[in-house]
Amino acid sequence: MKRWIQILCGVLLVVHVSSGTELQKPNIVLFIADDQSVFDYGAYGNGSVPTGVTDRFAAESLLFERAYTGQAICAPSRSIMYTGLYPVRNGCFINHTAIRPGVRTLPGYLKPLGYEVVLAGKSHVKPMSQFDWSDWFPPKKVEGRPRPALPFERMESFFETAEGPFCMVVASEYPHGPFFEKSRFSPEEVALEPFRNQSEEERKYTARYYANIEAGESEFERVLRLLEAHELAGNTVVVYVADHGMFRGKFTVYDSGLRVPMMVRWPGGIRPGRSDALVSLTDLVPTFIEVAGGRAPEGLDGKSLLPVWRGESETGHAYVFGVGESQGIQDRSLFPQRSVSDGRYRYIFSFNSAERLRRDEAEGVRADYFRRRDALRFSDRAEEELYDLAADPFELKNRAGEAAVADIKRRLRQVLFEWMESQGDYLRPEGALPYFHTHMHPMDEANARYNYRVPAPMAGSLRDQYVDPQTLTE
Repeated sequence: MKRWIQILCGVLLVVHVSSGTELQKPNIVLFIADDQSVFDYGAYGNGSVPTGVTDRFAAESLLFERAYTGQAICAPSRSIMYTGLYPVRNGCFINHTAIRPGVRTLPGYLKPLGYEVVLAGKSHVKPMSQFDWSDWFPPKKVEGRPRPALPFERMESFFETAEGPFCMVVASEYPHGPFFEKSRFSPEEVALEPFRNQSEEERKYTARYYANIEAGESEFERVLRLLEAHELAGNTVVVYVADHGMFRGKFTVYDSGLRVPMMVRWPGGIRPGRSDALVSLTDLVPTFIEVAGGRAPEGLDGKSLLPVWRGESETGHAYVFGVGESQGIQDRSLFPQRSVSDGRYRYIFSFNSAERLRRDEAEGVRADYFRRRDALRFSDRAEEELYDLAADPFELKNRAGEAAVADIKRRLRQVLFEWMESQGDYLRPEGALPYFHTHMHPMDEANARYNYRVPAPMAGSLRDQYVDPQTLTE
């Protein structure tokens, strides 16, 4: 009986999506939380965090247990969501950089299908010429709050006058730091993952983070209320995600960085529940295209999730992948990583490991100051890591050296390097480690504000070595 109900829901959804009349096309709202770990939601098992709004929303939604971004940095993750391509292919794999010329984005796919495509809130993608939004409502500074707020007045005005179907990306600036100085949450109340420092100072910091989470929850609640107030909720697909994790999250290729929340509510179109399908933020573009009545083009890294939404399929991808790059960020370093997960195991390869440094030095290959500094800085990370996510969800025990999982490691390593080659990646196990031109935070420039130090003789020493990351990965 359950299977027949799923099939019936799927048939009704097909009729709903492809009936041919503009008025029957559903609206789409994509809400993006900024820097909120999947471990920091009640719906994902944290009973301490103040997420009552998303907890209630989850009960009305199809919640994905295994959803992933492809890079745990703001601009790359958002570029993934809006292009359907992993970072090296779309060109934005260094923070604050643009996508490649000619890469098509969400507005370019949905506008020809009759949709207005609006960005409300944080942008952090470029160039704007390729993100051709029908309109952009920038965030608004609010006195006494650590982050700008969503532009609710302009959003409400849009909802009041919208005539045809629309897709609105609502990009909150919460709970991204800086955090509220004061918090109503007690440091003793917070939940800390086992890989984090368990100190009182960390608890106080997390209590302030909780205050920012609460602010983001309030913004999401207001968006849902606006949809109700303007009688749009019944014909609107609402997708809630975060761009990446927070603690041991940003800039890493661990699950704590790459695994994200994903909840989808579509009254009459999706049956609430939980899904173990392995899905990616690259899937949003092809899914939205099909929701809008179009056909996703060949060549995207993502695929439509409509079969999973309809209950016609319980599987997503065989593998999801992660890119780690720490050039161009405040705490910059030369420590590129790549990872792959089949949902059960995660394999990580670090390309400037201390192990490789020792091999090179034993063979007489001399490393420059920055390469040697960063290999030793991360010397606690093995060149290869393998984690059993079912038994070890916080990735505390590296099993890469165990004979019992040697075949699993070998398979995942092969899958990872074949994928990298197909993406045009510049990295090879023993290959060159270039320094990139970055929009901000060059490697050889000291910055007291971010406590980034460079010895005087090394300042400016890389200027003749910097290369364009997109040219290198064409």
